[in-house]
Amino acid sequence: MRAVSFRAVERSVALFVALAVQLTAIAVIGDIFAAEPGAEAAPPPSETVARVVPIARGDRLMSINVAFEIVSVSAPASDPLGVTEETTAPALGPAPETAPEPESAPLVATPAPPPPAAAAPPAITTSLTTQQAEVRMLLLMNASRLQAGLVALAMDAGASDAARRHSAAEAQVRYVYHDGPDGSAASRNVPACGTGWYGENTGKIWSGGVDVLHHEFMAEPWEPINHRTNIMDPNFRRAGIGAVQGPDAVYVTVVFCR
Repeated sequence: MRAVSFRAVERSVALFVALAVQLTAIAVIGDIFAAEPGAEAAPPPSETVARVVPIARGDRLMSINVAFEIVSVSAPASDPLGVTEETTAPALGPAPETAPEPESAPLVATPAPPPPAAAAPPAITTSLTTQQAEVRMLLLMNASRLQAGLVALAMDAGASDAARRHSAAEAQVRYVYHDGPDGSAASRNVPACGTGWYGENTGKIWSGGVDVLHHEFMAEPWEPINHRTNIMDPNFRRAGIGAVQGPDAVYVTVVFCR
């Protein structure tokens, strides 16, 4: 008797539970189908939404066949790092071939034309004869200065180089000058002296006659500027002497510096 009563109670509880489950399911499904089409909230533009699409609207029992349709939103997904990624699937098939870009010709730097070559300075040939003529001229000038109580001139190597170049230029044209084919005396002698002040004597001799040339210089009348006043100028302290053998004579140039 007790066993039969227990089984009856057990069946009643089971039926009640099953009935409750069915009612709950019917209520849920009814809410789903009760929603009007288009009334559902629009999904965020950057989310992928799953919609429940019923096969038969009248099936509201526990065994309901549903299908899920994945709807892809065309709006690009936002990347928190600032990179966007599209959710649409790429088109199938091979990517279209792009024509290769034509190779550009290598850039070749065109070298600048070289500057015009400057005229080569005249060749300077020294010999024992020309060296002796330079030393002899310095001794004669200092002897004249010492007789007048003036300080002797010191030989200046830089001024001597300038004097030799000018003597070589004179030998090419076979006459003596101060301003001529090779420029002016100032352009040659101011850099050589380095003080802005200079004097210049020039002449040519034959058969080593340096004494004759010096005598001609000192025989000139006393004038503000001439060969004699250059030799006897107390402000000059240095001298450069250049003797060069030319085709017709020995050309001698003296550059005076303060």
